[in-house]
Amino acid sequence: MERDPRLIQLSREHHHALVLSLRIERELPSASVTEMQALYADLVRFWNGGLQPHFSCEDECMLARLASRADPGLQLAGRLQRDHREIEGLVDAMASARTADERRDALTDFGAKLRDHIRWEERELFEWMQGELSESDLDAIGEYLRTHLPAEPLACPMPHDP
Repeated sequence: MERDPRLIQLSREHHHALVLSLRIERELPSASVTEMQALYADLVRFWNGGLQPHFSCEDECMLARLASRADPGLQLAGRLQRDHREIEGLVDAMASARTADERRDALTDFGAKLRDHIRWEERELFEWMQGELSESDLDAIGEYLRTHLPAEPLACPMPHDP
């Protein structure tokens, strides 16, 4: 199903988050501690400027609308919220890691969880929303996103970026 224009902004941000998860998957296995720390620093910048606000917007404009539809909407809302909290927990685990190995493990888990979460949202959640939510709900979500997210998504920092 083609993406509803009211959800396109989220899908564009998902693209950049998938780039980050791919960077983690490709770069981390062979990264030195210094390279791993640089990748982590890129993640923190992207988290603070893009992913965390994205999660907040999704929570604020989608959770109640999903949950109000009973099952499966309630189940979808539960997964959305669980996934967001798990990913936030991995960011916290990276920040509080006492060793490079702990940070590397949390970074690995973060990349995999982020990738799986985005694929689930795009393939299942958004498809369900487009078929089950009312036009007024989708309009309200689209308006909320338009006023609470930047018009252009934050690009994932690339290895050569300062």
